[in-house]
Amino acid sequence: MLGGGLLMARRPVFSGADYQAAKGEIRPLVLEDGTRLVLDSQAAVDVRFDATQRLVWLRAGNVLVETAADPARRPFRVGTVHGLATSVGTRYTVRLEARATRVAVLEHAVLLHPARASAPPRLIQAGQEAVMSAWEVEAVAQADPTRALWARGVLVVSDWALGDVVAELARYRPGWLGCDPAAAGHRVSGSFPLNDSDAALAALRRTFPVEIQRRTRYWTRIVRR
Repeated sequence: MLGGGLLMARRPVFSGADYQAAKGEIRPLVLEDGTRLVLDSQAAVDVRFDATQRLVWLRAGNVLVETAADPARRPFRVGTVHGLATSVGTRYTVRLEARATRVAVLEHAVLLHPARASAPPRLIQAGQEAVMSAWEVEAVAQADPTRALWARGVLVVSDWALGDVVAELARYRPGWLGCDPAAAGHRVSGSFPLNDSDAALAALRRTFPVEIQRRTRYWTRIVRR
């Protein structure tokens, strides 16, 4: 089991991706035009710059983008299977989910172009978050700016279920991390280090009536005390 855990921890997200982050890694990048990316745990991207556009194709995961000005005025886009997010001098995050792409705008604005929509692109302003399917921009709501703090290695939660907190920490921890349904309903608010999940779990144990079960370094479960 230990050897299998090591293989799982080191396995690449996508073979052949231009850039990717391993499980638990938060990887900053600077592209040739000066644009800054931060790849979240298990994110993978391809980069395609040509004479007409600057395209980052998000294969998996979550990415933070801080676009640089381009003397040739080529648009900067992040693409997924659901559509394109074109920056308007901006800082934003793009997260590829199973059924849609979630875009949160931290500065300026982003144009969303669903892949199969006939309607014009929709402008999303700073402080807004949108969910884009291949057919439409399904929802626009107020963005939570603390959600982007993963790029600094911090998970900030407000009134999350403990099970959801554990699921998010599991994305950064090698091996398997789970939560007993009997303990999953506790409500959690606070901040936790993503680069030290043991410290995060210890903080949860001090705060809630839970225990940490470990069978190996790569198998951990939160159970009710």
